[in-house]
Amino acid sequence: MGFAATASLFEKRAKEARDPDTKRRFVEAARFYRQLAGIAPEFSAGFKSNGHVGYADRWKARADECRAMADHFADPNCRAQMMRVADSYDRMAEAAE
Repeated sequence: MGFAATASLFEKRAKEARDPDTKRRFVEAARFYRQLAGIAPEFSAGFKSNGHVGYADRWKARADECRAMADHFADPNCRAQMMRVADSYDRMAEAAE
């Protein structure tokens, strides 16, 4: 996925955001990726990605994202729910290994 596609993804998420602060963050991220797309519209011909990421690594990354999100929630119930989601991703990562 190139920078322009990533910017479009964040713009879409900003339109769907219900919370003004969340919307602002998505707009900022979209603006950043639009700037990157202006600098490097496409990846160079010799670009090689890091390769295939296994399912266990994906689940671990999602668990980390959930924990990071939980840190930003003011409501303790929301925080606890997000931590439970993170725990479920950790269990899926363990099963995938």
